[in-house]
Amino acid sequence: MNFYYFIVFFLHIQLCLSSGKFEIELERLINRKGLNINGTCCSGPDRFFTCIQPCKTFIRFCLRNQNPNLDNINRPLILNNQECTYGFDETPILGGNNIDFTRLPKQVNLIVLPFKFSWMGDFVLHIDIFNDKTYDGQPYPGSVRELIMSTTIRSIIYPNSSWHHSQTIDSSLTSHEFSFRYRVSCSTNFYGSQCSRFCSPLSIHSRCDTQTGDIICQQGWTGIDCNKAICRQDCQHGHCLNQPGQCICHHGWTGINCEIPIKHLIKNSNENINCKNGGKYLESKCQCPLDFQGLLCEERICLNGGLSSLEKCICPPGYQGKQCEIELKCPICRNNGRCEDNKCICSKEFIGQYCEIDIRLIQKKEQKIFTFEFIIILLFIIIFLIILIIITYLFYKYYNQRQKQIKQIKEITLEKIWTIESSSTNIFKESNDKLLEKKDINLKLKQIDIQASLV
Repeated sequence: MNFYYFIVFFLHIQLCLSSGKFEIELERLINRKGLNINGTCCSGPDRFFTCIQPCKTFIRFCLRNQNPNLDNINRPLILNNQECTYGFDETPILGGNNIDFTRLPKQVNLIVLPFKFSWMGDFVLHIDIFNDKTYDGQPYPGSVRELIMSTTIRSIIYPNSSWHHSQTIDSSLTSHEFSFRYRVSCSTNFYGSQCSRFCSPLSIHSRCDTQTGDIICQQGWTGIDCNKAICRQDCQHGHCLNQPGQCICHHGWTGINCEIPIKHLIKNSNENINCKNGGKYLESKCQCPLDFQGLLCEERICLNGGLSSLEKCICPPGYQGKQCEIELKCPICRNNGRCEDNKCICSKEFIGQYCEIDIRLIQKKEQKIFTFEFIIILLFIIIFLIILIIITYLFYKYYNQRQKQIKQIKEITLEKIWTIESSSTNIFKESNDKLLEKKDINLKLKQIDIQASLV
């Protein structure tokens, strides 16, 4: 693993800024004779040039960047998983010699290799098809196996919904055929040729461009968050509120496009004017109800900065009521949240008292916290195991030393006992000899005395 490999790999990585997946959909595998790459039977001997038992087939996938130091080496089998810089996966046993993957469940024949870096376009895909040689029939990375066939694809593709087909035919005596298709696609809310543009619609009137990831407003809407309606094209002295194509006249104007001054209309009229919204024409002017104003009573009276529309007052955040006269206790709700019953009702992407917390950011933080906690726990376990090993070693060493000391004490004790016994025996013998000698002397003295008396 050289310096060039590290440079290319880390230049590609942009964590949390890019997200996508490399998908491989298996179609068909044909191994007519049940042979491995060497031309021998996968399982058991052959009988009349026919293999008795089928292969136990599973597949290994290795996706990496194009690296001249690796591409110049013609290796049919990748042994080191660390070379799979873009992704790695290995299936369980999928079947025998001939497998129609289209008849299997989608979760079996679809291999997904997710990535969290800017997709650069170029890739190398190694696919190795194996026969399982494990005892329990459950292969795992590095388990005993034998190669049936292998194929490698070097290409350049960019995120798209269309599939790229590939078929490998081994024309040798083994007669292997393998077909599949593959594609690259970006994760949800990620766009662009590198899956590096994050885009989340800010309102119901916007969407994300599938190619560039830019915010695109729906027809009739504009603004940074696409919440500003576009008024009728010919609207001169009016505005629109929450519906495109409106033309609500400003104070003192009327007409379809708000092009007629009301003062001019009243001045040049010899007939009664039709006052709006229940107003009555008295004394050459419209007498308006309490909720309306204007020369024709055409404008609602909206308080606290509310805007007048044809049907009701459009109240600013923090106010409600017929004329926006009721001040709500809850403050301004953020991120398109609305205030109802003195509390903020948030959209699905936000939470909090004021809709100020982005759920997506929390999820990312939770993932980082979980990763950090996992690393801390893992380090704690490793340290604990090291301490346990050291304690066990010291105890074992102490135990062996203690056993040696006990053995030495026993040997010394036995030697002393043997010495004492030997000394006792000698002393006993010497005592007996002296006693016998003393008895003999006494006996001789008695004999002399008897002889003297006789004389």
